[in-house]
Amino acid sequence: MQQDTAQDENSTARQLRPVVITVIAAKLAVFALLMTTINFQPPLQGPIEVAAAR
Repeated sequence: MQQDTAQDENSTARQLRPVVITVIAAKLAVFALLMTTINFQPPLQGPIEVAAAR
């Protein structure tokens, strides 16, 4: 009886593994796409650097 339960749990885990991998891959893909759309501001120049550039 206990072996049947253990085999069922292993079978379920084996069946869900591709789903879990797909979900994690999709989350990583969405994160990567979002990171490529972020516009970072260039560092602000201080007054000394602006005066030196003129």
